[in-house]
Amino acid sequence: MIFSASLAYTLWVFFQWQTNQYSPKITNFVYVSNFELLDFDYDIIKITYQGYKEGMIDPFKEKVLIPLLIYTENFEYGNATVLRLSNQTSYYGNNFLIPKMKLGFSKVNGNLMTTSEMYVQIVKCTPDLLEKDENCASEETIQKFFSQPLNYLVLQIKGKQLNSNDGQVQTSMQEFYIQIEETSCYTFNIFLQSNFYEVKDSLLFGLSKQNEFINGALVQSQTNSAQYCYQAYGNVTYASFYIAMKGDQIKTIFEYPTAGDLLANIGSIVSILFMIRFMIFFLNDYYLNEKIINDLIAFYYPQFHQVRFKRNWRREIIKVKFRNENIDIDKFKRFYEKAKSKMEQKLTFENLIYEISRIYILIRANMTREELKKSHLVGLNLDFLYEKEVPKNFVSECEGGITQNENEAQILNEDDVAILSLYENKVALKTRVFDEKSQRTFFDINRIRL
Repeated sequence: MIFSASLAYTLWVFFQWQTNQYSPKITNFVYVSNFELLDFDYDIIKITYQGYKEGMIDPFKEKVLIPLLIYTENFEYGNATVLRLSNQTSYYGNNFLIPKMKLGFSKVNGNLMTTSEMYVQIVKCTPDLLEKDENCASEETIQKFFSQPLNYLVLQIKGKQLNSNDGQVQTSMQEFYIQIEETSCYTFNIFLQSNFYEVKDSLLFGLSKQNEFINGALVQSQTNSAQYCYQAYGNVTYASFYIAMKGDQIKTIFEYPTAGDLLANIGSIVSILFMIRFMIFFLNDYYLNEKIINDLIAFYYPQFHQVRFKRNWRREIIKVKFRNENIDIDKFKRFYEKAKSKMEQKLTFENLIYEISRIYILIRANMTREELKKSHLVGLNLDFLYEKEVPKNFVSECEGGITQNENEAQILNEDDVAILSLYENKVALKTRVFDEKSQRTFFDINRIRL
């Protein structure tokens, strides 16, 4: 039973491990990374106009506003390029602007910094920013656009995280809303945050898995006048997004249970099961030993069967009755301890061998060796094979001769098999009647009347 329970629990533990039902030990700390594993190859940043009502003018489609993408190299501005609309659309049907992420890192005075950064600027359309076959929106369209209520852009930053339960990659989304006003310019400093994941999920041996993801951003916003941004960027600018990376990140270690942890878990339960098993064996041994001692006492003291005694939780005798009559506890304790001590001595293996040897001596004192050897040839006949017939020459061969009744009494039958058994003892106590007027023998003298 213990083996079956242990095996079943072992299989259950490994099943839970295989199906990722064990939560890992998670450690978080600040970590300085070189961003070698950082994944930029997906749409981390997306910008769209939120045209929440039908008929609203989309400034990017109507060429009211132009998105410019600018990369810097070692803090030097590169050439501005027009950011084209993608095929991806928002909930309201407006197309997204998805800038390609291009960031570079280098150490400055021993600190890792973003030396190649990005700018996305939302500027007023001018012909020099368009292709030859493109035209800016008319002044009427521009005025109509700025007169619309709630003109705002939506900036989405998509992050990735690892699910601690199964180690799968999950995505999350941050959204920021930017107002577009003709007389104002909003600047946003976006510092992307990253997370370095180290997953230790091997059962015995194996290297840990490492991943690095953008998991969100810190955004600093500021409202400026249109004149301020014009002087700063050289265009009529309504919104400017500065995109960089923080030099430090959070490192997260997922440490899943190893074979040692699982075996320790299994071992603790199995040890408890074996401790329970030991306690069961100990109690069984204790109560079985007590029962055998009491039965053995009753062999010599048949009246002991009718004695009932009660113990407390400390196994101390607190009440004794014989045939529903209370017995003095102290007297019973003295008798019981003395009888118990003798019975414990009788049950030792050495004592059993010794008593058997004494029985042989007593038998040998009344029988010759030749008579004892004949016992090896004596046994019971199978009743269904032979009739119980006394050999004809049996009487003549017996010394002195015997009567027919004495002859029948000499033949072994099925009653001899259990004549000294406990069953026969119980039968005799219930049915055997002693003749009070007969000659008093050893059995009459020591008879116990129950």
